[in-house]
Amino acid sequence: MYGTLIDAGCLALLWRLTRREGIRLFDLVGFERRRLVRDALLGFALIPASLVFILGGIYAAGWLLYGTLTPPYLFGPLPLPAALYGVLVFPFIWGLTEQMTYNGYLAPGFQVLCRSTTLAVAFVAFAWSLQHAFMPLTFDPDFMTYRLLASVPNTVFQTLLYLRLRRLVPFAIAHALLDGASVLIGVLLPLLRA
Repeated sequence: MYGTLIDAGCLALLWRLTRREGIRLFDLVGFERRRLVRDALLGFALIPASLVFILGGIYAAGWLLYGTLTPPYLFGPLPLPAALYGVLVFPFIWGLTEQMTYNGYLAPGFQVLCRSTTLAVAFVAFAWSLQHAFMPLTFDPDFMTYRLLASVPNTVFQTLLYLRLRRLVPFAIAHALLDGASVLIGVLLPLLRA
């Protein structure tokens, strides 16, 4: 649930920042009804490519920090209502909020401020990866470093590709489906089998 509270805080801050800049929060999404089918298909196509970078980062960081390709286990048991929320609601709020924050707002902003795509990608990918070091919050330096490093390949990939395509909806769809699948596989299915 604290992830949803973080999302609410991010959305409130984004609302305030976009309002000061004379745009609406929804403008960050760039939703166009006529492109929905193409955006959804692109979102599905992003999943395999994202998995390459996600799994590559997980295994490389696991090997660097723990000396094994078997990464630390991320999920713990949850009650059924929380597990259902984690599969059916949370991923869609989280995916959209993360994409709006990092790709929709920060990446183009840093690109303009820095006058450099490379610096924009570096700043956004680092901030986005650093966020993962605190989720879940453990205060274990090795685990937090693992989470940060494991996220770098995918955040670089996501930011670079977004700056090329400038379509947030496909990224939000892929993000939500990947997060939902990870909770489904890691939390809900084991709970239903018990």
